[in-house]
Amino acid sequence: ISSFPPTYAPPRAFCAQARAYAAAAVAMQLVAPSRFLDGIVFAVFLLFVSGFGLFIFGEFHKMCVITEAKKLGYFATMMDKMFPFAKKQFVFNLTHIILFAILISLLSMSHHPAQDILKDEAEKRRKREEREEKEKKEAAKSD
Repeated sequence: ISSFPPTYAPPRAFCAQARAYAAAAVAMQLVAPSRFLDGIVFAVFLLFVSGFGLFIFGEFHKMCVITEAKKLGYFATMMDKMFPFAKKQFVFNLTHIILFAILISLLSMSHHPAQDILKDEAEKRRKREEREEKEKKEAAKSD
């Protein structure tokens, strides 16, 4: 039961405002359903990379601490003290893989200052080349 009389019609400006708001809401969505598959593929790939990285580190740890310990001498002792595992065995599970994958993705999203320097240098070079071309055209016109 409405509080408005049955003949009430909202003003045209209100309708236009509502349509504009609805259009903006569609344009500014936080989740793009069309990108779900991309996210799933990236997540699975990242889990494989993370698991493989931990596996390789485990093999490196085993080589340093167990297999080649006598050849490496103090480095093997230092490696064992830096990463003290039970029975000198590197063990990881799905939780470690997921945490390492999150770390990889966070580090991948960081912005390095060198990128800004390279961008600035490229812009300066482009502007200098444009200025030189402009000067050449002006010199050709004046001749």
